[in-house]
Amino acid sequence: MIPLILLGQIALSIAAPTPECDLNKIAIAGGEHILTDGANVGSKVAYTCPKGMYPHPSFSRECLPKGQWTNQKEKAECRALQCPRPVMFESGEFYPRKAKYFVGDVLNFECWGGFKMIGPENSTCLENGKWSGENTKCDDLEGDCPNPGIPIGGRKVGTSYNIENKVTYDCEKGLAMFGSKERVCLEDKRWSGTEPSCRYPYTYDTPKEVSETFSASLSETIESSDLDKVEVQADRRIKVETAGLMNIFIVLDASQSLGEENFQIAKDASVVFIDKMSSFDFVPRYAVISYASFSKPIVLLSDDDSINAAVVIEKIEAFKYSEHEDKQGTNTRGALNEVHEMLSLQNVRDPEKLQETKNVILLMTDGMHNMGGDPSVEIKRIREILNIRKDNKREDYLDVYVFGLGEDISLSEINDIASKKDKEKHVFVMENVDKMKEAFDDLLDDVEILQMCGLSKEPSKDEGLEVVYPWLAKITITRTDSQEKCKGSIVSPTFILTAAHCFHLDEALHGISVKTGDNKDLTVKNLYRHSEYNPLGKKDKNVEKSFDYDLALIQLTSKIKFSRAVRPICLPCTIGASWALKQRGISATCSDHEKTLLSSELVKAMFIADETGKEYKQMDVLIKQGNKRLACLEDTKKIDKFQDIPDIKDAVTDNFLCTGGIEPQVDPQTCKGDSGGPLIVPFQQRFIQVGIISWGTINSCNGPKRSNKPVPALSRDFHANLFTMIDWLKEKLDLEFLK
Repeated sequence: MIPLILLGQIALSIAAPTPECDLNKIAIAGGEHILTDGANVGSKVAYTCPKGMYPHPSFSRECLPKGQWTNQKEKAECRALQCPRPVMFESGEFYPRKAKYFVGDVLNFECWGGFKMIGPENSTCLENGKWSGENTKCDDLEGDCPNPGIPIGGRKVGTSYNIENKVTYDCEKGLAMFGSKERVCLEDKRWSGTEPSCRYPYTYDTPKEVSETFSASLSETIESSDLDKVEVQADRRIKVETAGLMNIFIVLDASQSLGEENFQIAKDASVVFIDKMSSFDFVPRYAVISYASFSKPIVLLSDDDSINAAVVIEKIEAFKYSEHEDKQGTNTRGALNEVHEMLSLQNVRDPEKLQETKNVILLMTDGMHNMGGDPSVEIKRIREILNIRKDNKREDYLDVYVFGLGEDISLSEINDIASKKDKEKHVFVMENVDKMKEAFDDLLDDVEILQMCGLSKEPSKDEGLEVVYPWLAKITITRTDSQEKCKGSIVSPTFILTAAHCFHLDEALHGISVKTGDNKDLTVKNLYRHSEYNPLGKKDKNVEKSFDYDLALIQLTSKIKFSRAVRPICLPCTIGASWALKQRGISATCSDHEKTLLSSELVKAMFIADETGKEYKQMDVLIKQGNKRLACLEDTKKIDKFQDIPDIKDAVTDNFLCTGGIEPQVDPQTCKGDSGGPLIVPFQQRFIQVGIISWGTINSCNGPKRSNKPVPALSRDFHANLFTMIDWLKEKLDLEFLK
């Protein structure tokens, strides 16, 4: 009998029904829901609410084995979306002070006396849970680094902003931090890491925000890669591969928590991304990895076709969600380990090449890892193989972008994985996966962005210094009785910017020739001097020759073909400069550019000389502003030929930037032949022109050659200030200027 009883018990066990969840427990007040598998165990319900509202207590629920929904005891409802409330605001006031701020509410900011406001005076609570505009700060400008600010909803510890000082951040309860929890004032007077923000779990990034900020950061990496091409013969097809090298890893979460539909849309978004990239004059090497409990490489970095965008797209489209038999796990570290292994193989084959290669990781995940360990540990291993450390300059060789997808996202995890760089954003939360595809559709739509303004390269063994200064142009003006040489800068495919005083008022166009870094002679279609340039216009004020508005544009008969040795420089107040200054995503203004580039009384700048007539040489100078500029005027008044001018400001107007002198350093003089050349402020790896070499008080040069004798103490050079002449440039140039 005993065996019969046991069999009966087994039969009853087999026949016992699988518990189901109560479908009456899932309705959401004020919103809608979608079920994946009815009332069965493992089924998920996803909630949606009208704009300006969010599902509480969570975006989704799952049917558990015990027959209950997660968070079942708390009724689901759509609640009004809020923006974080300010917890601290340093050196100023904000109003109104409220316990809660809802969509449409406006915050106003004021700074105390002696403090300068950086950022908007007011900010509006948006329907995605963010405050409009950038973070507002009040700065006394006395620190080596600018005031790093405090995110709305956050706190900051640390009020000293000198080199090596640290500040730390945390967010109010219920808010997650994006960005860096600790920042250090570096020697170059920039803060390490990324400016933090505090976000509610329902806060998301709009497609427009993603396309702008992601494009700005990604284009910086693309543009700083070498765009020279080499031809590679394979399978009877000619492929084009960049010599400057970039690896792009696309990592797709295929776990059950993300779901098949979201995985498919992430695949589609990846295809859009690769298709966008292939439309530019740039070809990276791809690797594509899908993962759940285990990783499945779709494209290996070492594959012959990993540089063929069409083949990579075919392989992504052919990969099925069902190929992951076990989807219960989310092993993000395992997927990143695949990235590490591919880099390790590349390192074995050609370690020098790997160290020259930029690496981009695009990780699309909900961040809900439940096996394999902490994925940020694998990021540290990847950084090690790329020789990236906190104290070196190799941070640009790795960018990890994380796109948070799905209903429930682990905000802390995706933030920990993502790269953290000053004025860049590497982590995004999408309202839904469709929005990421929309963002990628807009990605890098402005082809002109990839004109690579303000770039410079280290020359190879076979190259000269032209590639170091690819935006420099040599101008020769040939007349019946003389020949004059000046310099200029390439600012667009059809225009060279230079000084008006290089030309006679009746200059014949056929006598003007322009030569660029590829040694090509370019012919001139038109010459435009600034409308207010008049060298004899101040005779009544004892100014023998006025250089005010010393600005000219040479229009070429045919377009310049950009190359490694020929590229445009960045002009301030243009979209291109905004990208270079990493201000693309925050609605930058011309004033923002001026504050960034001319931020102190002594600004490090440079001009390019060619003393031998063949070899370029960088000359480092300091732009004097404020009280230091007043000293320029006082020294100019001491020069004999200027002593009869009643008001020295008639000769040295506000349209000039000043360099020269021997304090606090000896600035090299400009010489004959330097006229019209750019005065440049380097910004990280980019070069922005702020002035045009115009005139000087003392000429101790021997023609174009600088004297070996000490520079005279009263020697000052003046440069046409582009910031004061932007309106005229807007009229003439076909560049995209800021509004």
